[in-house]
Amino acid sequence: MYTYRESMVLGITNFSKLNVNQILQELSREWPGSSYDLLSKNCNHFCDEFCERLGVQKLPAHIGILVLTNF
Repeated sequence: MYTYRESMVLGITNFSKLNVNQILQELSREWPGSSYDLLSKNCNHFCDEFCERLGVQKLPAHIGILVLTNF
């Protein structure tokens, strides 16, 4: 229930595919679907955490606003 707007490059990680998969496995344990909260633990928060662990730029601030304005 959203409208695709754009893709954006946030950087290039120095991690291998194996390391990225390991990071995703860790995140899957820390971010179970049951812990989803629209305002405090949503997909944008997940993406910010993922980007931080990959060592790339975090999501631009306006991205969080877009989620709330799509309702």
